[in-house]
Amino acid sequence: MQSRSTVIGRKGVVASSHPLASLAGAHILMHGGNVVDAAIATSAVLCVTQNNLCGLGGDFFALIKMGRKEVRGLNASGRAGEQATIDFFESNRFNAIPSRGPLSAITVPGIVKAWDDLLSEFGSQDLSELLSASIDYAKNGVSLTARYVDSIRSSMKFLAQYEGWKKLFLRDESSPPPPGSIFKQPDLAKTLETIAQEGAETFYDGYLSEMIIKGIQAEGGVLTAEDFRKHASSWDSPLKTNYRGVDVYETAPNSQGATVLLWLNILEKYKLSKLQGDSEQLIEKVMLPSCLLSYTERGKSIADPNFLPLPSNFVSKDFSDELFSKYLGHQLSLSLMQAGQRREARSEKESQGSDTTYFAVADCEGNCVSAIQSNYMGFGSGLVPRGTGFVLQNRGCYFTLERKHHNSLMPGKRTFHTLCASLGELNGKTLFALGCMGGDIQPQVHVQLMTKILDFKCDVQEAVDSPRWAVPFTIYEKANRVLFEPGCHPTQSRESMLGLSIEKLESYSSLMGHAQAIFFGESGGIYGAADPRGDGSVVGF
Repeated sequence: MQSRSTVIGRKGVVASSHPLASLAGAHILMHGGNVVDAAIATSAVLCVTQNNLCGLGGDFFALIKMGRKEVRGLNASGRAGEQATIDFFESNRFNAIPSRGPLSAITVPGIVKAWDDLLSEFGSQDLSELLSASIDYAKNGVSLTARYVDSIRSSMKFLAQYEGWKKLFLRDESSPPPPGSIFKQPDLAKTLETIAQEGAETFYDGYLSEMIIKGIQAEGGVLTAEDFRKHASSWDSPLKTNYRGVDVYETAPNSQGATVLLWLNILEKYKLSKLQGDSEQLIEKVMLPSCLLSYTERGKSIADPNFLPLPSNFVSKDFSDELFSKYLGHQLSLSLMQAGQRREARSEKESQGSDTTYFAVADCEGNCVSAIQSNYMGFGSGLVPRGTGFVLQNRGCYFTLERKHHNSLMPGKRTFHTLCASLGELNGKTLFALGCMGGDIQPQVHVQLMTKILDFKCDVQEAVDSPRWAVPFTIYEKANRVLFEPGCHPTQSRESMLGLSIEKLESYSSLMGHAQAIFFGESGGIYGAADPRGDGSVVGF
């Protein structure tokens, strides 16, 4: 059963993880802005209303479809600073990059530069107009949801030791504010006002950058003014494959989106429509083995392409044919699933925190933005440069200090990135946009949503609502368990599947990601969906 009715817009739709963000984007569309303008407004409001998931201190990726032009990809992830070296951490007796605190903030945040790049390339309105809603919500406050308060409570054990974070997010610096309370962020409002007035440049080489660097260095961080000045986004050609006649695009490396396309190429060899959508046989015999195979290749090949170029055949049909013939013509060997090593020194419970938010904006002409932004772990590093009102991400702690690993830390390098966004075209016209939070499981949610929509012809909200399964593990770990939400539990009383321990969840879980999606119907309507696992909302008009 669907959690809510599918929202249908005739002129436009915004689907995001917070109602106020969706409203802000829709307001821009309704008052003459285009989808890119609306995406910037939506992104900025999310940085205020869900800065437990994203913020000015985080990264951003997007796919953009404008008119009949080719899909463009924007990679606004940051690079490691010039002082972020393996030698530095080893000389300070670290055997792993800290997951929290000043030394976890070792990559430059890219989201503010992303707004500038989007506006310069596609925008039609002034940045001051596009940031007005976010400034208002930061200055005058927003009502905190129960999920937001829960995220503060779960992060306290890691972040309450950092003075800036404690002052910003704890009531009386000791406990979270209650749900429904008004949360005002005056420092963040001033930061956004400065960006609106002076442009993104102030964040990377101006008044704001001076404040940020001063705050970082006061806490013992290693990012420098030169690191910020050198930061740049990149316009990439998104990766593409054709699945069931639909051109599917994913964000290019260092994003993990290529995993989705390889997996779809493998799945195309099966007639999924002949199988029941959530049947145990479908999961055990088809979905799970092909997932593990695709993730094994992910762990070998995806990183910063300037340091490890993606193999040219990675998303080709020939490569998937080769893998299928080698591994899936018979029972998948357990050794294939077990590639990699356990991550150095990270608490598993800590790494499961909410960390990302996805949104999509579309109009009736087929113009569309599929975007995702993140702090990495919930509230990122916990480092709040004094006077700025935002937390710096800890995305760089995904690097390893193992020198021979392709994702080893190096100055100027982008880490393997879990963020990925998807967009689909049919006969050159936008068909869908989708994505989710969820860290390493994001490709798993992408594929489950796409197969629901394209193979089993589910309504887009029905697809988002459908129970999910997931195998959570990083590129450094061995797969060891598979999680099931109610509705796709194995029917037998069994403890394992393909050598993975089975964990049955009691209800919907954020471990399965919070997804949003947009689908263009044949009749001309734009259908929007938001995930009941989060606080998402869709606005159509």
